[in-house]
Amino acid sequence: MTSNNARNDQEPWWITNYRGHAPVQRYSHHNLAKTRRTIDFYIRHLGLEPDQTILDLCCAFGRHTRELTQRGYARAVGVDLSPDMLTHATSRDADAGQRPRFVRADVRALPFDNASADAALLLRSFGFLDTSKEDLGVLKEIARVLRPGAFLGMDHFPPNSATTKVGKRVLEGATATTTMHTSWDPATNRLNTHMSTRYKDGHVDSFPSSSRLYKPEELGELLAGAGFAVEGQFGGYDGSRLSEDSTRCVVIARRL
Repeated sequence: MTSNNARNDQEPWWITNYRGHAPVQRYSHHNLAKTRRTIDFYIRHLGLEPDQTILDLCCAFGRHTRELTQRGYARAVGVDLSPDMLTHATSRDADAGQRPRFVRADVRALPFDNASADAALLLRSFGFLDTSKEDLGVLKEIARVLRPGAFLGMDHFPPNSATTKVGKRVLEGATATTTMHTSWDPATNRLNTHMSTRYKDGHVDSFPSSSRLYKPEELGELLAGAGFAVEGQFGGYDGSRLSEDSTRCVVIARRL
């Protein structure tokens, strides 16, 4: 039995792919140690303070929002467009302290006042839109809600032989197995993936995805065009130097 997960062909993949239970299976490999390491990095490099308003944009299950809240950052806000992701996020109470706050919103039109936030995170959720102009619009909207001098932390995959590797990958979840077939289009710098999640009862959900990978200098140009200055680029959350072979580009940018 196969399902398209209630997919509307008129809707983009970054809406249809985050419905239902399949995303829980696909991304269940993220563990608490990784989340804590990521938040440790941003607390240090963004200079986060407990009384600040911190936006965790495209937060999905809210794991970073939850970690911040548990550490006493009570004004952290998780923002995501997917009601299913937010339902999953809000169903998990914080282990201690205040319950995390989540808001359903499109990152292209954030429901916050100008210069009302002290910091923002945009982690592994950039390049999904069809054009660079649209991606620039996302960064401009983030700049709008950040106060001057506030920091944005980004985590993006730069294009190189490792990140554009094509082929098949299998992710084993608790109740399902996801098979991913990936291809690379050098003409558009887009990584295209077809994912199929098979549950133990034989039910299958299938999803396409496509994201543009920006070179670090290209990402820097977009950030500059949106009103940011790049303060640092790293090859990982261990603070390693960014190189041509780095499989991720962690960016610290300051709102001008």
